[in-house]
Amino acid sequence: MPPRVVFFVPPGLTALDLVGPLQVFQLVNHQIDRPYRIEVCALTKTIPIAGNLRLSNLVSYERIELGPNDILFVCGWSGQLLTPQFLHQHPSLFAWIRKTWQVGATVCSICTGAYLLAEAGILDGSACATHWMDIDDLQRRYPRINVRRGILFAEAGNVFTSAGIASGIDLAIHLIGLRHGPKLSFEIARMLVIYLRRSGEDEQDSVYLKYRNHLDDLVHRAQSTLIEHLQAPPSLSLLAEQVGASPRTMSRRFRQSIGLSMGEYLKELRLERARSLLQEEGSKVEDVAKACGFSGSRQLRNLYQERFGHSPRGMSAAISR
Repeated sequence: MPPRVVFFVPPGLTALDLVGPLQVFQLVNHQIDRPYRIEVCALTKTIPIAGNLRLSNLVSYERIELGPNDILFVCGWSGQLLTPQFLHQHPSLFAWIRKTWQVGATVCSICTGAYLLAEAGILDGSACATHWMDIDDLQRRYPRINVRRGILFAEAGNVFTSAGIASGIDLAIHLIGLRHGPKLSFEIARMLVIYLRRSGEDEQDSVYLKYRNHLDDLVHRAQSTLIEHLQAPPSLSLLAEQVGASPRTMSRRFRQSIGLSMGEYLKELRLERARSLLQEEGSKVEDVAKACGFSGSRQLRNLYQERFGHSPRGMSAAISR
């Protein structure tokens, strides 16, 4: 069976907590061979959501049993939910979340959904994130957890918690990168017309994800342009014109934001693209060098020797073995 992505939506749901990550996986389903089954469940068949709206025809969470390859998103809400009455009435909900975690499924919370994970006991001793307005209250209610400030999302084994609302999209894209590679996560972010943002704590192996934690929109647009036109990137003056800056300003802000010059960043992009292409069966160094915008195969070979201590073909031979 293909893996599932299940969203639990509480009463008073914040709509973006659901539709943002759900849209990510809908886009992913058009790009992969085994699409995810997407399901939405709740306490009751119909629930009110923020904005005087209602969701209907929902499946009861009790009818859903997740496995190790599945993902559960517990969405957040606005208003008061975790009253003593609610906790008394729904112990099976927390047992269901705990069981889902115990079988090895990926369990995620968005915004105030972290409260439900904390009540289920699966955040004890772990770092987590929630909306900045709820950090102190969540920490006070559940002193065994470590609520972190200033991060988009936190990871603890198979549990992921995100800071709030739009950060659920960031978390969903991050999960796509973990499961399907950074290239697909970058493409999904492009489709959604957003920038890839990471938690700030995770190791960032891919150049598609590196250097994107800054807040300079001008530099973000320049980076995206370089990624999209790797084979024949625009000149500094043309790129600066496209993003609405002078070449001098563009160059200065680029280095200030990511710690590299545009030329150094472009070299990193080309190197990663070359590494990916060289893993394909039958690839030729000369063709890869051309596809990545290098001046020739000698430039690619020299860069490989400098960076990895072996030739490009030496890497592909090692992979084939």
